[in-house]
Amino acid sequence: GSQMKSVVTTVVTAADAAGRFPSQNDLEAVQGNIQRAAARLEAAEKLAAGLDNVTREAGDACFNKYAYLRQPGEAGDSQVKVDKCYRDLGH
Repeated sequence: GSQMKSVVTTVVTAADAAGRFPSQNDLEAVQGNIQRAAARLEAAEKLAAGLDNVTREAGDACFNKYAYLRQPGEAGDSQVKVDKCYRDLGH
């Protein structure tokens, strides 16, 4: 995305200011930055997926422990309300 573009732009601009083309070192620095950004993104996605699983487990545990929550008029009496509970737990 834009972050990757800014890294590339920065290197090209710096090389340009020095009156030269980007060197092998510059390009390797860009590649390293892109790989680190990709690794961060992947880590963030894994964390988010993990959070979803933890949230579901927590929600299931609550509904199992407090079964009355599933009764009409209670917090978990419809799928919409159950999903809201999961969402709130996620936050």
